[in-house]
Amino acid sequence: MSALVSLCSVPSYVQNKQFYSTNNLSKIATVVPQMSLSSSISNQHESKCLLPVEAPLKAILFDIDGTLCDSDPIHYYAFREMLQEIGFNGGAPISEEFFIKNISGMHNDELCHVLFPDWDFKRAIKFMDDKEDMFRRIASEQLKPLNGLEEVCKWIEDHGLKRAAVTNAPRPNAELIISMLGLSDFFELLIIGSECERAKPFPDPYLKALQELGVSPKHAFVFEDSISGIKAGVAAGMPVVGLGLRNPAKLLSEAGATFVIKDFNDSKLWTALEELETEIHA
Repeated sequence: MSALVSLCSVPSYVQNKQFYSTNNLSKIATVVPQMSLSSSISNQHESKCLLPVEAPLKAILFDIDGTLCDSDPIHYYAFREMLQEIGFNGGAPISEEFFIKNISGMHNDELCHVLFPDWDFKRAIKFMDDKEDMFRRIASEQLKPLNGLEEVCKWIEDHGLKRAAVTNAPRPNAELIISMLGLSDFFELLIIGSECERAKPFPDPYLKALQELGVSPKHAFVFEDSISGIKAGVAAGMPVVGLGLRNPAKLLSEAGATFVIKDFNDSKLWTALEELETEIHA
């Protein structure tokens, strides 16, 4: 018997963060443009949202970048600076819109072909590796958990649910972020998209996580912030809760998100968890 959760959307507003680095990248907040927040979720105002998970709920799966933490501004900064340095886009800095549409949520092998179709793969992947080095230098000093993450993780632990992190990020990035956020003991499993046959937006990484956890997609749901990640979760047969901190809520909904929240403190999420709570041990 399915547990259907009825929710109502509310407008979101989240403050932008500034980033500062000391690894010869001092005060990059003066350089990084403050990325605009996702468009208001008010277009969903007063509409019902459903989280169709069959009882009992057994597992919750998380993306990492932009879901566990607000890392997109650092990725955007690194791509913008390095692409401008090599004369990409005629030397003009890439826009936030370009980053969201063409880069966010994609894995590096695919980005090599998207950004550098005329380059040989070895040269392109070297660029991507250098960009990830830059990201880790900055992220190692800047990242903080998304608001409410600690409370959600405690709720999951208290209810004995299985959990996995599923990402298109390179393994060094994923392991660094999980460690920095103090979640190394929380996640039972870390699935890397490039280590699967196909990365997101294909469902393979999520299907692999479910298989290793021993859970049916009918008894799990996903937290995701990117279009490609949402498509992957939906294709794997799970409802997906979209994190609308950076990417426009409208695009996340169009990609298949069941509903969109501003962060893990969002009342819509906690209403859903409360509704599911009685079904967990059914």
